[in-house]
Amino acid sequence: MEDDHADDAAGAGSRHVGSLGRIVLGVLVAAAIISGALGFFPAFRREDPHFAAEGFGAFFAVYGFLAFMFIVLVGQHLRKLVGRKETYYDERE
Repeated sequence: MEDDHADDAAGAGSRHVGSLGRIVLGVLVAAAIISGALGFFPAFRREDPHFAAEGFGAFFAVYGFLAFMFIVLVGQHLRKLVGRKETYYDERE
């Protein structure tokens, strides 16, 4: 009987963490949408851009996202060049 109660207590805790995770994810998504939308308002743009592309409202958001994607995709291929085999540490023993 005591084991049943232990499972119930663990289940309640895991449900609480799951709902907290959803709240945090919701806050992050809302912050991303709001910050992305602010890029289109003239008050949040640079008044005197150095390049014409900087005049586009969400230029820095798009540029940052593309740079991040480039780094991730290049990193996947770079791992093939410099990575070790899965059994590298097992061979020493």
